[in-house]
Amino acid sequence: MLALMEKAPFVASDEEALIAREAVSRLRPIAEGNQDVRLRVMESVDVVVPVPARALRLIVDVLTYMGDQKAVSFIPHDVELTTQQAADLLNVSRPHLIGLLERGELPFRRVGAHRRVRAADLIEHKRRDEAQRKDALDRMADLTQDLGLD
Repeated sequence: MLALMEKAPFVASDEEALIAREAVSRLRPIAEGNQDVRLRVMESVDVVVPVPARALRLIVDVLTYMGDQKAVSFIPHDVELTTQQAADLLNVSRPHLIGLLERGELPFRRVGAHRRVRAADLIEHKRRDEAQRKDALDRMADLTQDLGLD
């Protein structure tokens, strides 16, 4: 599973982006119906593939990023990352991440002398951090209005 992290993020070519945008325009209304579907693939062999509703929404998300030619990576939630990979995921420096780990703000385990961090823990930390930042901005906006500084 770690091999998914070792590969460079995928960025669609111009031709792939065009195909992805067309696929999104056709699949998004179906995905918004939130129902399991059956996709029919018609090439050399005619195949009908069942697709759960959540998987279809994920496919539409990936195609949307491809259509915008944004980098895409897949990281399983249960994979353990190196500190450099974890820092890259949070978009922080490795020393900053080590500080978070040592202060107990993120759980980790040691493998010999190395630290490993679960992707799920990083994602949860990122969600909490973003929520705290939004809350602080909301309080600042309220204070600005209260003081008549807007």
